[in-house]
Amino acid sequence: MVDLKLLWIGDTVKIISSGRVGKFEGLNKEGKARIAVQEKVFLATANNLEKLEDEKPYEFDIDHFLEEEKQKEQKQKTPLKIKLNNLLDLHIDKLAPHMVNELPQRILEFQLAESEKFIKEAIRLNYPQITIIHGKGQGVLKEAITHQLGGFSQVRFTFTKNQGGAVEIWLI
Repeated sequence: MVDLKLLWIGDTVKIISSGRVGKFEGLNKEGKARIAVQEKVFLATANNLEKLEDEKPYEFDIDHFLEEEKQKEQKQKTPLKIKLNNLLDLHIDKLAPHMVNELPQRILEFQLAESEKFIKEAIRLNYPQITIIHGKGQGVLKEAITHQLGGFSQVRFTFTKNQGGAVEIWLI
């Protein structure tokens, strides 16, 4: 039996009764799991599912991305800094649309991990100023970003922007 609340969209699962293996796509209105097997979708209850270990979960590899950008830069003779943006929009539908239906805590953890990578990369590239759009909402993400920024000695000043929906960060 699987706890459906602990499944991520895209997790590999096995429907025990039929032996079919597919990807978890979320829950239907009745609380049954939607399992995509090839081009079909099957419904299954928690006690009829077994979670299988995925080969490797998807993680955004900033180092790999930057290496590819550097290679493109060398081919085009265009500075890398021009290509990288100094703005990060943490709205989940723009940052990672595949996570829109995830649990709020998972979304928040993902957003914070991405903002930390963004800040570290901006520091590494000696950006003087960056902006993080966290949105207005209930202020949970804004507060978490403010706390996160306190952990970077390179943050010189922060300014609220867009009526409280973003923060501009000046770096040393």
